[in-house]
Formats: sequence, C-alpha cells, structure tokens
Amino acid sequence: MANRLITISIRKYLVTQPRTKRARKAVRYVRERIAHYTKLSSESVKLSPELSALIVKRHARSMMPVRASVSIEKGIANVSPLKEAQDGTGKAGAAAEAKPVKKSEVRKAKAADTGKGPQTATPAPKA
Repeated sequence: MANRLITISIRKYLVTQPRTKRARKAVRYVRERIAHYTKLSSESVKLSPELSALIVKRHARSMMPVRASVSIEKGIANVSPLKEAQDGTGKAGAAAEAKPVKKSEVRKAKAADTGKGPQTATPAPKA
C-alpha cells in the first residue's frame, strides 16, 4: 500500500498528563492514533526508533504536532518521521537555524521597504 501522511495533534492530550510521564505517554498516544486512522490494532503499529526519539526529544516538551509517514504491509503499519520534520527543513527547523539579525539591520530593511525612515543612499550630485 502507498505511504500516507498523518499529522497528529498531541497538545490536548499531553496538557492533562504529568510532566514526568509526557514522553512515554506521547509515544503511546501516537501509536493509538495511528492504529485508529489505519483501522489496525495498536500492537500491529511499529514506530521507527527515529520517530520515537524525535517524539521524546522534541514533541513531548513543546507539544508540537507529530507528522509521520505510514506504510501498511501485511497488516503491519510501519511508521517513520516525515523527512522535513526529521531534517529540520520545515518551518520550525528553518526558523531555528536562521542566524540572529541585528535590530539596526531590521530597521534599515523596513525603512527601505516602506520608503520612510532615514535615507541610507547618498543624494545625487547637483549639476
């Protein structure tokens, strides 16, 4: 069967859980939701070690939605993280990897875009 993309929102569930148990319960919740979406039992859902580590490391604390790729073969759902979530090339990863920008550079860029603010270009010489 073809791969399916599944996004699981874990925030509503994890907010009600104790902080010390959120990582373990997040992995269990993701397994249960994928079993529900694929109409299989939770025992037949196999999470990849990369996805488990990603959930424990990043998603259990920040409670961001988990994006996963699911492939079903012979009644077993193999779940792996979505490549952009794993590589950090998604929206959150790109923002985290961006270099810090000085406030003065931001002001100059805004002034240049709007046409207001201090003029940084030198005026043309008078003839």
